Amino acid sequence: MRIPPIINAGDSVSWLDAAFTHPGTGAPVDSSGYVLSYSLRGPVTTGGIDVAATPSGTGWAMALSTAQTAALNTGIAALVWSWQATATKSGLRLTAGTGTLRVRPNLAALSAATTYDGRSQAEQILAAVETEVFARINGGATLEYTIGSRSLKKEPLTALMDLRAKYRLIVSREKRAQGLANGLGNPGRIGVRFSR
Repeated sequence: MRIPPIINAGDSVSWLDAAFTHPGTGAPVDSSGYVLSYSLRGPVTTGGIDVAATPSGTGWAMALSTAQTAALNTGIAALVWSWQATATKSGLRLTAGTGTLRVRPNLAALSAATTYDGRSQAEQILAAVETEVFARINGGATLEYTIGSRSLKKEPLTALMDLRAKYRLIVSREKRAQGLANGLGNPGRIGVRFSR
């Protein structure tokens, strides 16, 4: 399924899904006999979306309207929705694919005075870990204390360093994926030209 992994609320979104082979029988699953539809479910209380695709050649054309994508994010944070694509034919139902879709807010629909943090959750966690590491190195953070019968013990610095390395890798992957989505190419690939 070719549903985009990231969309902006309020944008019209379309994609083409190709015919595929039934995993159990090997029979073709195409638009001549099957109806393809998507169901999206997630964190917004207004409910999900169920949309049927239209036939396009042997595959299907799928489109989400501006109103549908706007309903997927009415807040100021990116939301993650789960999707499921199903192909149906005369009482038969086949799950064609599942996954998640990240919906970023429509910044134009937010008040200019609204505070907005466009960082991903991984970027926010990385920033918090780096702040804590900085505080520990500068001696400004208490590692353990007790008040009455309650006590608190923080993670050792080595655990924070491991966590920081993990989230640096996650953020690097997110940025590489975003660069590819924006048409900037793969930063890990270097092109070389030899002249004669």
